[in-house]
Amino acid sequence: SQAFVAAPFSRPALASTTSLDASRINAKQEKRKRNRENMRKFKKGGKRGTSRKKMMRKMQSSAQRMVENEFIAKCFLTVPPPNSDEKA
Repeated sequence: SQAFVAAPFSRPALASTTSLDASRINAKQEKRKRNRENMRKFKKGGKRGTSRKKMMRKMQSSAQRMVENEFIAKCFLTVPPPNSDEKA
């Protein structure tokens, strides 16, 4: 008998919908802002993201890396000692 009791009509269910709509709009604006910040944080670097300074540093570091690799390769070459005969 109590399951089908109607709500009293003396006061409306929502006093004002404007505060609810305003908070909903505010939440959406905050969500857009958070999404924008995350997109900037996790975006992949493209043509716009590489500066000339960064490109020059990459070129110099790769050239230096090649020089170092050649040096290391020369360190481990087996060369016969000087003044030795190759009659081993």
